Amino acid sequence: MRLQLEPLDTLFFRDGTPFSAESNGPGEVGGLFPPHPASITGALRAALARANGWSGSGRWSEELNRAFGPGPNDLGLLSFTGPFLLRNGEPLFPVPLHLQGASEGGLWRPRALLRPGAPVACDLGPAVRLPDLPDEIQGAERAELKAAEGWWMTLPGLNAVLRGALPPADALVASRDLWREERRVGIARDNSTRTALEGMLYTSRHVRLAKGVGLGLEIAGLDSRWKAPTGVLPLGGESRLAECRPWPHAPTITSPREAINASGRLLVVALTPLDLDADQALGRRPLRDLAGAHVVSACLGRPLRIGGWDSLARRPLPLQSFLPAGSVLFCELPDPAALAEALATGNGLARLGARQRWGYGLVALGTWTGTPA
Repeated sequence: MRLQLEPLDTLFFRDGTPFSAESNGPGEVGGLFPPHPASITGALRAALARANGWSGSGRWSEELNRAFGPGPNDLGLLSFTGPFLLRNGEPLFPVPLHLQGASEGGLWRPRALLRPGAPVACDLGPAVRLPDLPDEIQGAERAELKAAEGWWMTLPGLNAVLRGALPPADALVASRDLWREERRVGIARDNSTRTALEGMLYTSRHVRLAKGVGLGLEIAGLDSRWKAPTGVLPLGGESRLAECRPWPHAPTITSPREAINASGRLLVVALTPLDLDADQALGRRPLRDLAGAHVVSACLGRPLRIGGWDSLARRPLPLQSFLPAGSVLFCELPDPAALAEALATGNGLARLGARQRWGYGLVALGTWTGTPA
């Protein structure tokens, strides 16, 4: 099943910011967009259950439990790919963090790609290859370059970066052209008296998406007898509504197989948050999901703290740390031929780390250039 979700109003997805009634002053509930994979898998599992006989309240039947999973840590037969940010049905991807550029007239323009530098001694070890700019970039230009913040990339742009090239300027899209934040003020209400509770005032950050902007994902694991959800469904906090309809096609990413095989160098770009073991991210252990690739350098964003909500136990799930989408791992392959199967399937997509069936760990594979260690 390939599904597309487009909101009918604002959307609200919580981030990991602590928030409680005991906070001093009117607190703000943090919001984020796009949502983390688990937020979408929860909404779609409930929508699948409703489309296949669940009344919308009470426990699922044993048949639904087996198909869609009995709780937040068991998906039953389901496996999710995404979510992807969509504009007019076409996917947009987070700009990889090794792509460096500068602001020109209010626009961010790509200038160079980071690659592993020469080994240096630092707090991470005696021979660490930190990301570095090409040697030809010097002086003031080197100082002004930085990673993109608040920008997205089209599929042709991502394919160019995976080949080791700069994307064209028209491949970049600013977040401000896709959605804008709206702050809302809320109160807690006593339903028995229909009056506001004293001191229970809060603000939250919603997002209002531009026309044609939505989310797309793919659901695998079900046979044809299961009905896909359609129509309007609740999505995110405050049960905001979104229209669910078929998504004609998932993205096909072009991995430069010949360049990877010839160089033995693998570039891993995270398209959804990564639940990756620290020793693997630091190159102390190989990436078993990617034919034993060994991380030699990385461009990593600030860790995400992702939790969730257990609707059965009615309590929050513990927060865990994830690497954000857009993070980049520079790897070397001991046997490039062993990666051929991963490159030949999955529309150019691969999976890495834990919680892959929830949509985490979705990566695109490319190559990188640079001087040997």
